[in-house]
Amino acid sequence: MKARHERGLTTLVVLEAVALFVVAPLSAKGAAPLAVDVGVAVAIVASVLAVVWRSRAAVAAVILAASVELIANALRIARPSERTEALDFAAALILLVALTVVLGIAVFGPGRVTIHRILGAIAIYLNTAAAFALAYRVIDTLGPAAFTSGGAGSQDHAIPALIYFSFATLTTSGYGDIVPLDPFARSLANLEAVIGQLFPATLLARLITLELETRRRPPE
Repeated sequence: MKARHERGLTTLVVLEAVALFVVAPLSAKGAAPLAVDVGVAVAIVASVLAVVWRSRAAVAAVILAASVELIANALRIARPSERTEALDFAAALILLVALTVVLGIAVFGPGRVTIHRILGAIAIYLNTAAAFALAYRVIDTLGPAAFTSGGAGSQDHAIPALIYFSFATLTTSGYGDIVPLDPFARSLANLEAVIGQLFPATLLARLITLELETRRRPPE
C-alpha cells in the first residue's frame, strides 16, 4: 500500500471518531444539523474509496452499497413508515459492512505494518460497534420495546443511545442502563461481546505476523 493511501487510514479513523464521539452526542441533543451528519458520512465513504481505489472490486462494492443506501433513504422520506425506516437502517448497515470488509482487506493485506495501518485497524473496531448499533436499531424499529432504559420499557431508541450501548457491549463494560429484551437483540449482544474479546487479540497477532514476514524478506 502506498504511503499516501495509508495516510487515508489515519484520516478515516479521525472522521469516524468525530462521527461516533462528537456528532452522535450532538445529534442526540438536537445540536448537530443534518448537513453535518451527512457531510461526515460522505467524507468517511470518500476516505475508504481513497484507500482502496486500486481495487475495482472494492470500489464497485462500496459504490453499490452506497447506492442502495441512497435509494432506501429516499424511499423512507417518500413513504415514511416503520418498514421503510427499518429498510433504511438495514441499507446503512450493508454500506457499513461493505466499507469495513474492503477496509479490512487493505489493512490486513501483505506489506509493512505502519502506524497508519494500525489506525486503520482501530477504524475497523469502531466500525464494528457502529454496525452493531445499526443492527440493534433495525430490531428496535421492527419490534417495539426491544430494549429497556433505566428499568422502564421504551418504544424507541435513537442511534446515539444504541451506539453507547454497542460500545458498552463490545468492551464488556455492561453498565446496565440499557438492556436488550428481544431475543435477537440479546443474541447480537452476546455475539458483539465475543467479538470485542477476540478482535484485539486477533488484530495484534495478524499485525505482528505481517511485521515478522516483512523483516524476514531479503532486501531488494
